[in-house]
Amino acid sequence: MKQKNEEVLGIDIGGTHMRFGLVNNGCNLRCFESISTREVFQPGYAPIVRLTECIQNYCDKNMQGALPAAVSIGFPSTISKDRMVVMQTPNIPCIPDDFPIVEELQARLHIPVFINRDVNYLLLFDQQDLALQDRDCVVAVYFGTGIGNAILLNGKLLLGRNGVAAELGHVPIYGNDRLCGCGNKGCIETLVSGIAMEKLQEQNFADTHISQLFALHRNSLPMRQFVEGMAEAVATEINLFDPDCVVLGGGLLQMEGFPYDALELAIHEHTRKPYPEKNLKISYSRPNQKNGVIGAGIYAHKRLADASYL
Repeated sequence: MKQKNEEVLGIDIGGTHMRFGLVNNGCNLRCFESISTREVFQPGYAPIVRLTECIQNYCDKNMQGALPAAVSIGFPSTISKDRMVVMQTPNIPCIPDDFPIVEELQARLHIPVFINRDVNYLLLFDQQDLALQDRDCVVAVYFGTGIGNAILLNGKLLLGRNGVAAELGHVPIYGNDRLCGCGNKGCIETLVSGIAMEKLQEQNFADTHISQLFALHRNSLPMRQFVEGMAEAVATEINLFDPDCVVLGGGLLQMEGFPYDALELAIHEHTRKPYPEKNLKISYSRPNQKNGVIGAGIYAHKRLADASYL
């Protein structure tokens, strides 16, 4: 196949949809597409074979058979520190544990392949979109199915010793005995997340569709406690890192009637005083299905320019 060097292929893998797009060095996106994740990762098919076919079909359709300069894939997974292996993907069973995807996919495509946590790609997009490039410390919390968390320190993503830093959702809460999908009990994600909201809806508002919980019941005690819990999670991160800016996003904040004022008030209440509360800066991620794809492209261009950037 021919190679087209000025664009990279960004891929954002979610539990429901996979999103694709070509991203140039100016963060411009074209040929955005979305397909069912289940259609790609079907039981009985080797994941590497299906993913390779999917990429090749996309390139045949949108690049006339040429290849991008690189492929960059965001996974809802834990990733090895060297960013070579997908270690665990709880919500997509067909992706195996300890999956050496970079080595296998590069051998098939013969171009660079980069992987990272999907929330890291979201933060790279938000850093660009919100003009936060000059900030030393930016933290992001995305409330969706779980609690997505990413941290930028001095322009680089915080990885941790094992590559699995920034797991705010798995901070244990005293007195909480709920079992988390990670296998532990007590994680804050079991109290304030999309999964937790489903339980709240079943127990308290069975006649209300989950999408309308804030619109119809935001002043009820269960919903006010839920927002309070979200604020406590965010304040925990703020008190730990004293960031230049905290970015908030995710599907829960996009629900109709979400009480942004109540959330911000509670964050300020739980943030340490006088500092960092006095200078606290909160920004919101712009809701768009393309954010993760563009973030994947940003990451690939950074890796192509600097091999040490992980």
